Amino acid sequence: AYCVNEDSEAIITISSNNNALMFIRQLFLSALHQQHAQSSRGGGRLLSTVGETNFLLQSLKDISDRSVTSSRRDKVGIRSHPTTEVQNKRDKRISAANLTSNLCRAYLSLPNTSLSQWRKDDEQQQVIDPKRQFMKVLLDEYATDISEVSSTITAMQNHSSFTDKSISRLRDLCTPQYERTFQYILHSAHDDLGVAFIVKLRQDILDVIYYMKFAQKAEEQDVNDKIKQAFATISSTEHLSKLQTAERCIQTILTSLFRPGVLNLQRITYEETPAAIIEQIALKEAVHPLQSLNDLRTRLGPGRRCFAFFHPALPHKPLVFVHVSLLQQIPESMDDIQAGSERIVQCIDTEDDATCAAFYSITNTEPGLAGVDLGNHLIKSVVKQLKQELPKLDTFCTLSPIPKFSKWLQGKIAIQQSIHDAARIFTKEEMRLLERLFSSRHSKSPLDSLLELLKTPKWHRDTQTAAFLKPILLKLAAYYLTIDTHHGRPLCPVAKFHIRNGAEMFRLNYLADTSLKGMRTSFGMMINYHYPLDEIESNHARYEMNGEVSVRDGVCKWLGE
Repeated sequence: AYCVNEDSEAIITISSNNNALMFIRQLFLSALHQQHAQSSRGGGRLLSTVGETNFLLQSLKDISDRSVTSSRRDKVGIRSHPTTEVQNKRDKRISAANLTSNLCRAYLSLPNTSLSQWRKDDEQQQVIDPKRQFMKVLLDEYATDISEVSSTITAMQNHSSFTDKSISRLRDLCTPQYERTFQYILHSAHDDLGVAFIVKLRQDILDVIYYMKFAQKAEEQDVNDKIKQAFATISSTEHLSKLQTAERCIQTILTSLFRPGVLNLQRITYEETPAAIIEQIALKEAVHPLQSLNDLRTRLGPGRRCFAFFHPALPHKPLVFVHVSLLQQIPESMDDIQAGSERIVQCIDTEDDATCAAFYSITNTEPGLAGVDLGNHLIKSVVKQLKQELPKLDTFCTLSPIPKFSKWLQGKIAIQQSIHDAARIFTKEEMRLLERLFSSRHSKSPLDSLLELLKTPKWHRDTQTAAFLKPILLKLAAYYLTIDTHHGRPLCPVAKFHIRNGAEMFRLNYLADTSLKGMRTSFGMMINYHYPLDEIESNHARYEMNGEVSVRDGVCKWLGE
């Protein structure tokens, strides 16, 4: 609960479990977020967030202290009189539930902070950011005490006391205090608020890690001394290492929470699924954005399937979902997906006659669950479900984008032009063909002219140009997917996902997605990954052990090898 003076500056924190005061606090938070929104639109200045920060940090301290006490009592085995023990446990449980739930609600109610906004040199940005302060204290005060671990190891070596008890103590010392705190929150918070809190916290930590590793480096040249000083607390390598350690700790917790046996597979239908869930599916579609309401109905209608995973702690949030098309053969383009549905709607084909299930879009809706292997489990669960529903299905494949192909090609062309013959991806014959195609553009090189053409969304409508570029672009796509690797693994994130799951590269498809997004990110190129049910496990094992990728002729032939 909070009290705010007439200047909206002084905030007094009141420690209480009173429901009325908690209601006042929620009103205050609503007013705070309205102030944030108005400020972002230029309609006012930010309300001080010192009180919110103090509330988060004090709650974190109280919960951490309780988690330590609880852990010690469990180990020592302290017992009290049965009657008083039951009463104490009840009181403690209620208190712990309120304390942890209030922390979760407070953190979840905070607005998303744009990291790029931290660079702005104005008075509003000098306000303490609650999330930033929360992360800093979490990492500085509740991480593993390296010095204590080191001294304990030294003492064990000096006294040769490598007993089960000493090793158990060392294990406890190596476990960061925030890990026990997270577990305490998960077990104590009301309505599974703890799960939502942990997922959101990991999302925020991942955002900071990404910013520190990539975005901040690109901005360093333009940052003045004052802003550099503002970043001093989060820009060190040591701090990045602490963030990554905390992120891995939370990922381990989430992996156990979101294991396959706990997740609930549900089919999404236009008629039976609640509107709120359908709305999330529509808004969070990441691969092929919805064009209209009719488009949504088509994706959930005859000849199509949509499945999603739900968790008991988040029953109204689809965690990851996949769209499937029921066809007679492996599709070569998004037009084939659409045509397959139309044939079933027109009763030319039936779903029962389908022999191929094509996964054409899979979306993870929770950034905080990135790296938790939900997509793999979803595909395997959907294959099992479809096999039971439609026994004639014998082919399972994807029609997947190559989302970073265009950026890769731009980078390769820049390298080829700067170092000439080294790392050449265009043969001399291909360069002569490009010179002939762009002979009228004397002021630019053939490669610059190629990039300029490919940046034009409708270049494919010139059938002659499209036919001319087909073998060149298909070869480049095959090169990107199979040869230009990182530590023996594909550069393409979609390729890594499916290959790791046991799929094989089946066929490259030219101008398979001519939407604006498809042309911008991959020049319309798509690829089929095939899931041979009898070879999935062996493909997965070979890839994990040796980096071996199964590639079929539909991809290899374009390399000319």
